[in-house]
Amino acid sequence: MSQDQERLAGDVLLGLAHDGRLVLDAAEAETRVAELRRTLAYGYALLADPDYTGPEDRLREILDELPKYVEAFQQATKSFTPR
Repeated sequence: MSQDQERLAGDVLLGLAHDGRLVLDAAEAETRVAELRRTLAYGYALLADPDYTGPEDRLREILDELPKYVEAFQQATKSFTPR
């Protein structure tokens, strides 16, 4: 697969959730979504910090990808069937 066709992790997770292959119970998904939202808030705070000297482009790429994780975990609960 060429680099421009490479599927990013968020796209892969969304595909798995859509296909019913990524399945989480609601409590687990809620925990993961909360953690991801905290991570997003922290990342945006870093970008807003004038003293931040890290790799800004890479951080932006990550912050663009994390909302896909949130959506995938939310979709994954719809496929969950308790045993």
